[in-house]
Amino acid sequence: MRSFALIVAVAACGGGGGDAAPDAAVNPDPDFDDSAAWIEVSLRTYSDGSGGDTYIDGNLITDAPLWPYDVEPVDGACRLSTRRPMTCDPPCEVDQACVGAACATRPQVRSAGLINVAGGGAIRTIPFAAAGYQLYERGLPFAPGNEITTSAPGAEVAAFSMTAVTPSSLELIGVAELRLRPATPLVLRWRPADPGSRVRITLGADLGHAQYRSVVIECDAPDEHGAVAVPQDMVDRLADPASWGCGDCFPHELRRYRRGRTTAAALPLSLWVSQRASLYLVPER
Repeated sequence: MRSFALIVAVAACGGGGGDAAPDAAVNPDPDFDDSAAWIEVSLRTYSDGSGGDTYIDGNLITDAPLWPYDVEPVDGACRLSTRRPMTCDPPCEVDQACVGAACATRPQVRSAGLINVAGGGAIRTIPFAAAGYQLYERGLPFAPGNEITTSAPGAEVAAFSMTAVTPSSLELIGVAELRLRPATPLVLRWRPADPGSRVRITLGADLGHAQYRSVVIECDAPDEHGAVAVPQDMVDRLADPASWGCGDCFPHELRRYRRGRTTAAALPLSLWVSQRASLYLVPER
Protein backbone atom coordinates (compact mmCIF):
# COMPACT_ATOMS: atom_id res chain seq x y z
CA MET A 1 0.00 0.00 0.00
CA ARG A 2 1.24 3.44 -0.85
CA SER A 3 0.07 6.83 0.34
CA PHE A 4 1.04 10.39 -0.46
CA ALA A 5 1.54 10.73 3.31
CA LEU A 6 4.78 8.78 2.83
CA ILE A 7 6.21 11.82 1.07
CA VAL A 8 5.17 14.52 3.52
CA ALA A 9 4.43 12.93 6.93
CA VAL A 10 6.65 13.49 9.98
CA ALA A 11 6.93 10.82 12.71
CA ALA A 12 8.94 9.73 15.77
CA CYS A 13 11.91 7.29 16.00
CA GLY A 14 12.49 3.90 17.75
CA GLY A 15 14.76 0.80 18.37
CA GLY A 16 14.86 -2.89 19.54
CA GLY A 17 16.80 -6.01 20.74
CA GLY A 18 18.57 -9.15 19.36
CA ASP A 19 18.03 -12.88 18.49
CA ALA A 20 18.40 -15.42 15.67
CA ALA A 21 16.09 -15.76 12.63
CA PRO A 22 15.53 -18.05 9.61
CA ASP A 23 17.66 -17.86 6.47
CA ALA A 24 17.09 -14.46 4.84
CA ALA A 25 18.69 -15.46 1.52
CA VAL A 26 15.64 -17.43 0.32
CA ASN A 27 13.34 -15.47 -1.97
CA PRO A 28 10.27 -14.84 0.21
CA ASP A 29 7.92 -14.16 -2.75
CA PRO A 30 6.84 -10.54 -2.13
CA ASP A 31 3.21 -9.46 -2.52
CA PHE A 32 3.06 -5.97 -4.04
CA ASP A 33 -0.45 -6.34 -5.43
CA ASP A 34 -1.63 -3.10 -3.77
CA SER A 35 -4.86 -1.40 -4.79
CA ALA A 36 -5.11 2.38 -4.86
CA ALA A 37 -8.26 2.52 -2.68
CA TRP A 38 -7.82 1.15 0.82
CA ILE A 39 -8.72 1.27 4.49
CA GLU A 40 -6.14 0.45 7.15
CA VAL A 41 -6.68 -0.42 10.80
CA SER A 42 -3.20 0.12 12.24
CA LEU A 43 -2.26 -0.89 15.79
CA ARG A 44 0.91 -0.18 17.73
CA THR A 45 1.83 -1.87 21.01
CA TYR A 46 4.18 0.18 23.19
CA SER A 47 7.44 -1.62 23.98
CA ASP A 48 7.32 -0.55 27.66
CA GLY A 49 4.07 -2.46 28.23
CA SER A 50 1.99 0.68 28.87
CA GLY A 51 -0.60 -0.11 26.18
CA GLY A 52 -0.73 1.13 22.62
CA ASP A 53 -2.62 3.19 20.08
CA THR A 54 -4.86 2.70 17.06
CA TYR A 55 -5.07 4.63 13.81
CA ILE A 56 -7.78 4.02 11.21
CA ASP A 57 -7.22 5.65 7.83
CA GLY A 58 -9.39 5.47 4.72
CA ASN A 59 -8.07 6.44 1.28
CA LEU A 60 -10.99 5.85 -1.08
CA ILE A 61 -9.83 7.26 -4.40
CA THR A 62 -11.13 6.44 -7.86
CA ASP A 63 -8.28 8.06 -9.83
CA ALA A 64 -4.72 6.81 -10.22
CA PRO A 65 -2.63 7.42 -7.06
CA LEU A 66 -0.02 10.15 -7.00
CA TRP A 67 3.40 8.48 -6.66
CA PRO A 68 6.05 10.85 -8.06
CA TYR A 69 8.84 8.26 -7.98
CA ASP A 70 10.72 6.20 -10.54
CA VAL A 71 10.01 2.57 -9.54
CA GLU A 72 12.60 -0.08 -10.38
CA PRO A 73 11.93 -3.81 -10.93
CA VAL A 74 11.49 -6.10 -7.92
CA ASP A 75 14.71 -7.76 -6.74
CA GLY A 76 14.17 -10.68 -4.36
CA ALA A 77 11.75 -9.43 -1.70
CA CYS A 78 12.29 -5.72 -2.39
CA ARG A 79 11.77 -2.87 -4.83
CA LEU A 80 13.37 0.57 -4.91
CA SER A 81 11.86 3.93 -5.86
CA THR A 82 13.74 7.21 -6.30
CA ARG A 83 12.73 10.84 -6.55
CA ARG A 84 14.92 13.74 -7.59
CA PRO A 85 14.49 17.22 -6.07
CA MET A 86 11.86 19.10 -8.03
CA THR A 87 10.73 22.70 -8.14
CA CYS A 88 7.67 24.20 -9.77
CA ASP A 89 7.31 27.85 -10.75
CA PRO A 90 4.87 29.15 -9.73
CA PRO A 91 4.63 27.05 -6.55
CA CYS A 92 1.92 24.37 -6.43
CA GLU A 93 -1.37 24.82 -4.62
CA VAL A 94 -1.95 23.06 -1.30
CA ASP A 95 -3.86 20.20 -2.98
CA GLN A 96 -1.10 19.64 -5.54
CA ALA A 97 2.42 18.20 -5.67
CA CYS A 98 5.37 19.04 -7.86
CA VAL A 99 5.95 16.08 -10.17
CA GLY A 100 8.37 16.36 -13.08
CA ALA A 101 8.56 20.15 -12.63
CA ALA A 102 4.77 20.39 -13.12
CA CYS A 103 1.99 20.69 -10.54
CA ALA A 104 -0.15 17.54 -10.32
CA THR A 105 -3.45 17.47 -8.46
CA ARG A 106 -3.75 14.84 -5.76
CA PRO A 107 -6.57 12.32 -6.30
CA GLN A 108 -9.73 13.33 -4.48
CA VAL A 109 -10.79 11.06 -1.61
CA ARG A 110 -14.37 9.89 -2.14
CA SER A 111 -17.16 9.23 0.33
CA ALA A 112 -18.82 5.86 0.90
CA GLY A 113 -20.94 7.18 3.78
CA LEU A 114 -20.23 6.32 7.42
CA ILE A 115 -17.59 3.61 7.72
CA ASN A 116 -18.06 1.02 10.46
CA VAL A 117 -15.10 -0.94 11.79
CA ALA A 118 -16.16 -3.81 14.04
CA GLY A 119 -14.39 -6.73 15.69
CA GLY A 120 -14.02 -8.46 19.05
CA GLY A 121 -17.05 -6.63 20.45
CA ALA A 122 -15.65 -3.17 19.60
CA ILE A 123 -17.21 -0.87 17.01
CA ARG A 124 -15.81 2.36 15.62
CA THR A 125 -17.86 4.59 13.29
CA ILE A 126 -15.94 7.10 11.16
CA PRO A 127 -17.62 9.95 9.23
CA PHE A 128 -16.29 11.26 5.95
CA ALA A 129 -14.29 14.51 6.16
CA ALA A 130 -12.22 16.70 3.84
CA ALA A 131 -9.13 14.56 4.42
CA GLY A 132 -11.05 11.32 4.00
CA TYR A 133 -11.57 8.87 6.86
CA GLN A 134 -9.33 9.22 9.89
CA LEU A 135 -9.60 8.13 13.53
CA TYR A 136 -6.86 8.05 16.16
CA GLU A 137 -7.19 6.84 19.73
CA ARG A 138 -4.98 5.79 22.61
CA GLY A 139 -5.79 2.18 23.32
CA LEU A 140 -6.10 -1.14 21.48
CA PRO A 141 -9.80 -1.95 20.95
CA PHE A 142 -9.00 -4.83 18.58
CA ALA A 143 -7.01 -7.79 19.92
CA PRO A 144 -4.89 -10.28 17.94
CA GLY A 145 -7.15 -12.89 16.41
CA ASN A 146 -10.18 -10.59 16.21
CA GLU A 147 -11.96 -10.72 12.87
CA ILE A 148 -12.28 -7.09 11.73
CA THR A 149 -15.11 -6.19 9.36
CA THR A 150 -15.15 -2.81 7.64
CA SER A 151 -18.34 -1.76 5.88
CA ALA A 152 -20.06 1.30 4.43
CA PRO A 153 -23.55 1.94 2.97
CA GLY A 154 -22.23 3.70 -0.15
CA ALA A 155 -22.24 7.23 -1.57
CA GLU A 156 -19.76 8.36 -4.25
CA VAL A 157 -18.14 4.96 -3.72
CA ALA A 158 -20.58 2.04 -3.75
CA ALA A 159 -21.47 0.01 -0.65
CA PHE A 160 -18.91 -2.57 0.47
CA SER A 161 -17.91 -4.95 3.25
CA MET A 162 -14.55 -6.65 3.74
CA THR A 163 -12.91 -8.62 6.52
CA ALA A 164 -9.40 -9.42 7.79
CA VAL A 165 -8.03 -10.91 11.02
CA THR A 166 -5.95 -8.82 13.45
CA PRO A 167 -2.35 -10.11 13.46
CA SER A 168 -0.21 -10.42 16.57
CA SER A 169 2.09 -7.57 17.60
CA LEU A 170 5.41 -7.30 15.77
CA GLU A 171 8.69 -7.79 17.64
CA LEU A 172 11.89 -6.76 15.86
CA ILE A 173 15.11 -8.59 16.75
CA GLY A 174 18.77 -7.80 16.20
CA VAL A 175 18.13 -4.08 15.87
CA ALA A 176 21.14 -3.03 17.96
CA GLU A 177 23.49 -4.74 15.49
CA LEU A 178 22.13 -3.04 12.37
CA ARG A 179 24.33 -0.61 10.44
CA LEU A 180 23.41 1.47 7.39
CA ARG A 181 26.55 1.92 5.32
CA PRO A 182 27.74 1.06 1.79
CA ALA A 183 29.08 -2.45 1.13
CA THR A 184 27.55 -3.68 4.42
CA PRO A 185 24.72 -6.27 4.38
CA LEU A 186 21.40 -5.18 5.84
CA VAL A 187 19.18 -8.00 7.11
CA LEU A 188 15.97 -7.03 8.92
CA ARG A 189 14.65 -9.64 11.33
CA TRP A 190 11.52 -10.16 13.38
CA ARG A 191 10.21 -12.93 15.63
CA PRO A 192 7.82 -15.10 13.57
CA ALA A 193 4.57 -15.40 15.51
CA ASP A 194 1.64 -15.34 13.11
CA PRO A 195 1.62 -17.81 10.19
CA GLY A 196 -0.58 -16.50 7.40
CA SER A 197 0.33 -12.87 8.06
CA ARG A 198 2.89 -10.92 6.05
CA VAL A 199 5.47 -8.26 6.94
CA ARG A 200 5.85 -5.09 4.87
CA ILE A 201 9.04 -3.06 5.34
CA THR A 202 9.39 0.56 4.21
CA LEU A 203 12.84 2.16 4.39
CA GLY A 204 13.52 5.69 3.20
CA ALA A 205 16.08 8.47 3.17
CA ASP A 206 15.09 11.83 4.67
CA LEU A 207 16.02 14.58 2.23
CA GLY A 208 15.06 18.12 3.16
CA HIS A 209 14.36 17.62 6.88
CA ALA A 210 11.14 15.59 6.58
CA GLN A 211 9.96 17.18 3.34
CA TYR A 212 10.10 13.91 1.39
CA ARG A 213 12.03 10.70 0.93
CA SER A 214 14.52 10.74 -1.94
CA VAL A 215 14.98 6.94 -1.86
CA VAL A 216 12.30 4.44 -0.80
CA ILE A 217 12.84 0.69 -0.39
CA GLU A 218 9.81 -1.55 0.10
CA CYS A 219 10.17 -5.23 1.02
CA ASP A 220 7.46 -7.81 1.64
CA ALA A 221 7.60 -11.36 3.02
CA PRO A 222 5.49 -14.00 4.77
CA ASP A 223 5.67 -13.63 8.55
CA GLU A 224 7.03 -17.14 9.04
CA HIS A 225 10.10 -16.25 6.98
CA GLY A 226 11.35 -14.10 9.86
CA ALA A 227 13.85 -12.02 7.90
CA VAL A 228 14.52 -10.07 4.72
CA ALA A 229 17.95 -9.38 3.25
CA VAL A 230 17.84 -6.05 1.41
CA PRO A 231 19.74 -6.27 -1.93
CA GLN A 232 23.16 -4.69 -1.50
CA ASP A 233 22.80 -2.22 -4.38
CA MET A 234 19.64 -0.87 -2.72
CA VAL A 235 21.44 -0.59 0.62
CA ASP A 236 24.29 1.31 -1.03
CA ARG A 237 21.90 3.83 -2.59
CA LEU A 238 19.96 4.28 0.64
CA ALA A 239 23.20 4.77 2.59
CA ASP A 240 24.59 7.34 0.15
CA PRO A 241 24.94 10.67 2.04
CA ALA A 242 23.68 12.47 -1.09
CA SER A 243 20.26 10.89 -0.46
CA TRP A 244 19.99 12.53 2.96
CA GLY A 245 19.50 16.12 4.07
CA CYS A 246 20.12 17.86 7.37
CA GLY A 247 17.39 16.05 9.28
CA ASP A 248 16.70 12.48 10.34
CA CYS A 249 13.01 12.91 11.18
CA PHE A 250 11.56 9.96 9.29
CA PRO A 251 11.78 6.55 10.94
CA HIS A 252 11.61 3.40 8.89
CA GLU A 253 8.47 1.31 9.32
CA LEU A 254 7.66 -2.39 9.53
CA ARG A 255 4.12 -3.74 9.60
CA ARG A 256 2.81 -7.25 10.21
CA TYR A 257 -0.45 -7.33 8.32
CA ARG A 258 -3.38 -9.32 7.05
CA ARG A 259 -5.45 -8.13 4.17
CA GLY A 260 -9.01 -8.43 2.91
CA ARG A 261 -10.12 -7.50 -0.60
CA THR A 262 -13.41 -6.72 -2.30
CA THR A 263 -14.87 -4.45 -4.97
CA ALA A 264 -17.29 -1.54 -4.58
CA ALA A 265 -19.08 -1.72 -7.92
CA ALA A 266 -15.99 -1.94 -10.18
CA LEU A 267 -13.56 -0.27 -7.74
CA PRO A 268 -11.00 -2.66 -6.15
CA LEU A 269 -10.67 -2.10 -2.39
CA SER A 270 -8.22 -3.42 0.19
CA LEU A 271 -8.54 -3.66 3.96
CA TRP A 272 -5.23 -3.74 5.80
CA VAL A 273 -5.22 -4.75 9.47
CA SER A 274 -1.69 -4.27 10.75
CA GLN A 275 0.59 -4.16 13.76
CA ARG A 276 3.32 -1.58 13.23
CA ALA A 277 6.81 -0.97 14.57
CA SER A 278 9.33 1.75 13.74
CA LEU A 279 13.07 1.56 13.28
CA TYR A 280 15.53 4.45 13.51
CA LEU A 281 18.51 3.76 11.25
CA VAL A 282 20.57 6.44 9.52
CA PRO A 283 23.88 6.34 7.59
CA GLU A 284 27.02 6.41 9.65
CA ARG A 285 28.66 9.83 9.40
